[in-house]
Amino acid sequence: MIASNPNSMCEQARPYYYDYLFGEAEEYIPTEVLAHVSQCGFCQDEVNRLKIVLAESKEHAAQNTRKVNSAVITNLRLHFAYIGASVTCNTVRPFLPSLADPLLEIGVPTPITVHLDKCQQCANDLETIQRLNLPHKQLCRLGQLFAKKPSEDAISCPQARSSILAVVTMVFREIKPEVLKHLCTCPDCREALYQYRARVREELMEDQRAQKKFPCDAVSAADIFDYCFPYGIDPADDQYAKFRPSFTLHARGCPTCLDKMQDLHKTVRHFGTPGIRNRYLL
Repeated sequence: MIASNPNSMCEQARPYYYDYLFGEAEEYIPTEVLAHVSQCGFCQDEVNRLKIVLAESKEHAAQNTRKVNSAVITNLRLHFAYIGASVTCNTVRPFLPSLADPLLEIGVPTPITVHLDKCQQCANDLETIQRLNLPHKQLCRLGQLFAKKPSEDAISCPQARSSILAVVTMVFREIKPEVLKHLCTCPDCREALYQYRARVREELMEDQRAQKKFPCDAVSAADIFDYCFPYGIDPADDQYAKFRPSFTLHARGCPTCLDKMQDLHKTVRHFGTPGIRNRYLL
């Protein structure tokens, strides 16, 4: 093969690697470029590298498709488990997040969707969740939270409440996942967390120095969801934690962002309660 010079013909040939790889040479590739790529070791290596990348990308896409299909099938099985059973609003509640997830769209009637078509309250709750625009992972965790029944666990309320300050200041790294779950599922601890955040917000409102320039209007439910409902989060295995300090540093001292968190807290906790709607979404 001929020696390559990336500053000459190799650079001219680069845009044609894809066409060369897929056999569209005669129609799209200039004759001199085709001759060069066929004989150039550098270009052949680049074409082979492109081939590997495309194959890996295709396999990754296929794996994602298989995962989504498996999740949809599992979801349908959970729906159809209620055939012949009494379906109430409490039954439907844990299914609402998955019904709001475009990845898990269900195109056939099920006992759950039949109830949803007849119940305006559940339909309103579904619309509320859809307006939150939460990503797939957060919707999955929200569904798990809705399905979790308050019960005794290995974490005591005093032990959990000792971590409320860390949760409100969004410093999760030293908190055990079991403590975060308890704070999300125990009604008394959940209320204590809400009231503590409310006091912090009131103090910040009185301190004019807390008013800093920040695009608070752009802060979405997805941005603050994990800090409101850290159910299922393992702080020791949070690969995105290093990207959040600038936001958390602002949010923990911002009355506006804390107000959004309080609104989200009330919105999610009041699902299923008639007449409850929240300005966070309206």
